[in-house]
Amino acid sequence: MSSRPAVRGITRREGLLAVAVLGPAALVAACTTSSEPATSSADASSTVAGTYAPTPDDIAGAEAALVARYDATLAALPAAPPGVRELLSAIREQHAAHLVAVGGTPADPAESTAGGTVPSTTQAALAALMSAEKRAARDRVRACTTAESPDLARTLAFIAASEASHVPALRQVRA
Repeated sequence: MSSRPAVRGITRREGLLAVAVLGPAALVAACTTSSEPATSSADASSTVAGTYAPTPDDIAGAEAALVARYDATLAALPAAPPGVRELLSAIREQHAAHLVAVGGTPADPAESTAGGTVPSTTQAALAALMSAEKRAARDRVRACTTAESPDLARTLAFIAASEASHVPALRQVRA
């Protein structure tokens, strides 16, 4: 008989937890480390590798547009089931927080007028919001990779992750 203790492998739950914890850290590390030389302050608004580097004002404008879209959807669908309205309100508040995180100021929902046309059915409106969230998450990841400062890159990575998480939440309600 061997006196060595048995080596226990990791469980599926432990592995998924590790992925959940380390995945966002890897995204932040990928967005904040660079082998490219630092740019001068004169190049602050320039592009990296020929791609557009959005400014915090650009990101704030995009987040304000998402807040307005959610406001318009909530206003256009007053008869939506309560769970749907609560989810949309919660996501709207997250976008308002994103807006503040990049230096913007969220508008009062009653003053919001730029939300665009909202589909007339709840299902179609949710599908339109999912498309907007997918685009926003993709845009924030791209912005993260071209951000001029590590702090902005980190903020954009967290915003991208949040926006990506809105898609399955909306899909679950839609199902």
